[in-house]
Amino acid sequence: MNELSIRYGQALFSLASDKNQVLEYQEEMKAWEEIFKDNEEIYTILQSAFISQKERKEILKKTLKGMNEDILHLLFVVIDNNRVDLIPDIFIAFNSLCNEMKGVKEGIIYSPFALKKEQISQIEKKISTLENNKVDLRNQIDKSLIGGVKVVIGDHIYDDSIKHHIDELKSNLTK
Repeated sequence: MNELSIRYGQALFSLASDKNQVLEYQEEMKAWEEIFKDNEEIYTILQSAFISQKERKEILKKTLKGMNEDILHLLFVVIDNNRVDLIPDIFIAFNSLCNEMKGVKEGIIYSPFALKKEQISQIEKKISTLENNKVDLRNQIDKSLIGGVKVVIGDHIYDDSIKHHIDELKSNLTK
């Protein structure tokens, strides 16, 4: 994540804090993040050099009806500065600031394929118990794991991947 994404995320976080609506903004940002993640064509349209910035903003406004005005204006600024490629990282930066404020630990759950929300939620509950703290996990694909998952939170690693088990078995056999 680059410095510019962090600054955009901090700006929105500061605005949400000033309005005492951090939790509301976080929930809305998570919802929009899912929409953006599921619709790659949004990025194609917002980055198109064949569509004026004004038209891109109108498309965004019509497509994302009901979006919080502050979040919408942030996206307008991103479009004005030709930084649409930063949107995913802005979502992450903003969410990290919210979680930090709430005392929630963040981590990455590596898996060989995309996990469903329910699966991530179940793993979050289990890891929260192990960490004695609420955790928020982001799924990242790592095909080298073969199967199972690996969770990394700070310097804690919970590895229940098939690759890890094979490596342990290999290590034990060579002793």
